[in-house]
Amino acid sequence: MQFMPQKVIKGQAVVDFLADHSVPGTSKLYDNLPDGASRMNPLGNIIAGVGVVLIAPHNYVIPHAFSLSEPCSNNVSEYNALLIGMQLVKEIGVKYLEAYRDSKLIVNQVRDEYEVRHEDLVPYHNATIIMAEKFENFYIDHVPHW
Repeated sequence: MQFMPQKVIKGQAVVDFLADHSVPGTSKLYDNLPDGASRMNPLGNIIAGVGVVLIAPHNYVIPHAFSLSEPCSNNVSEYNALLIGMQLVKEIGVKYLEAYRDSKLIVNQVRDEYEVRHEDLVPYHNATIIMAEKFENFYIDHVPHW
């Protein structure tokens, strides 16, 4: 099964959408990992969220939006989106996964082409590698911003 986004959505656009369309409650996925800060809504509350778009064979599209339990940096949000997407498809039995991200940093870190230099990203990187090993085949590639 192959999942990939139809088009790239800039991370800030996802955060802006989630701020305007807040989801009740928070995501419990990966809430034990450290976080930074993301953005404030008009009421002054810090908002952190991610969007995941899964595309199954025959172009069946499954969009998801999640509020994160803590505010975080853009790179942490990128890792959270990847981890959440990986967890979702693993739970429905996907064995072969293609992931496409617009963050060249995250893609190259997961491919071990870039070193993870920021300590706050290390737990997310490690969790991503562990999750990737649970698939029979995992492929990740970069798609540029539109």
